[in-house]
Amino acid sequence: MVKVIVVDKGGNLKSSDIKNFDMEMLHKKCNLRKNDDFEKRTSWKFDNDHNVTLFSKDKGRANSENKYELPPPIDDKLYFGNMILVKHTDKVLKNDNAVNLTLEEWEKLYEKLFGGFEDLGEEDSYSDEEEIPEHMQTKQGYSKEGGFIVSDDEEEDEEYIPEKEEDEEDEAHTSTDDAEEEDIMGKESDIEDEEEEEEDEETDEDDYESDLGSELSEESYIDSD
Repeated sequence: MVKVIVVDKGGNLKSSDIKNFDMEMLHKKCNLRKNDDFEKRTSWKFDNDHNVTLFSKDKGRANSENKYELPPPIDDKLYFGNMILVKHTDKVLKNDNAVNLTLEEWEKLYEKLFGGFEDLGEEDSYSDEEEIPEHMQTKQGYSKEGGFIVSDDEEEDEEYIPEKEEDEEDEAHTSTDDAEEEDIMGKESDIEDEEEEEEDEETDEDDYESDLGSELSEESYIDSD
């Protein structure tokens, strides 16, 4: 019994057993009625002693294309229907040198053939060629060639105030100034009124003293007669 991997046209992997391995009968394992055009497409080196070979069809009806993404050198090829992967010893597959291929083994080889997958959890890093020279960096470490980054040394634009708001501010200042001016004028008016009252009082006192003097003079005149 030999374990192989069947790749359905949807791109799903399934481990399957073959009791009596026969390369001429592999198409049946892929649910294909005829052996026409179903053949070896490529082999990948698994380790020093083993290889993995792919069998598939490169002709078929529309909408029967296999969606599985294959590693190089057949990553740009189009195949139809189900495919099958077989692990074997030696470089060339024969009926007597096929061995078990597990899903775990193929996944490791698959990743290796693609050069390893990028770990999305790691932070992006720049290569030496992508590093920005110090004289071309802003204070934040960005490139000055971007054209969209404003340096801290540049003066910031003055805050824009709409004309309506400016008019309201002017009116507010004017109202405040008018109120202050009226308050000052009111105080000056009160002071003038007080001064006039004091002058009137002084005038009344002078008139009283003048009348009193006149009366004394008349009395003095009468007495002398």
